[in-house]
Amino acid sequence: MSLLTAFLVIHSLEAAVLKHEVSSPTYKEFDYKEVCETFKVKDAILISPSSLTEMECFNKKIQLIDFCLNKFPMEKTLTRGYVDKDKKKVICEMSESVMISVSCDERDLKYCFNPKHGCEELKKIYGNRLDIAHFSMLEKNLNCYFSKPIGESLNED
Repeated sequence: MSLLTAFLVIHSLEAAVLKHEVSSPTYKEFDYKEVCETFKVKDAILISPSSLTEMECFNKKIQLIDFCLNKFPMEKTLTRGYVDKDKKKVICEMSESVMISVSCDERDLKYCFNPKHGCEELKKIYGNRLDIAHFSMLEKNLNCYFSKPIGESLNED
């Protein structure tokens, strides 16, 4: 995946996301059919993404992070699962750290009332297996930084 494509996909996930940066990203691609088969939906005729983070396999909704967690049960740097609609693939993303900045507008204000809790919620979307290393409110923006647990080398395999 080219850097520009990755940038566009990342920024299309949430409209109020001002910044989303990942360090040393790795992307693993899977066919839609494999997602359905992993969750025991065989020969699904109707397979389609219902959002950028969810698939529908013959009326069964599947969270893509659940698929990625299933595929990579020991991967400490798994951050998220999402759909690449252009390639018609599901992407499991791994990264050593993620920085996210969200505008505290009407739609995402719920994340900003309590910055720590807001970053905990955003971690579920953008930094699943990473730890919250930093959170702050600057002007009307919530900033969260997720990274591998303290004490683990960033280059550890």
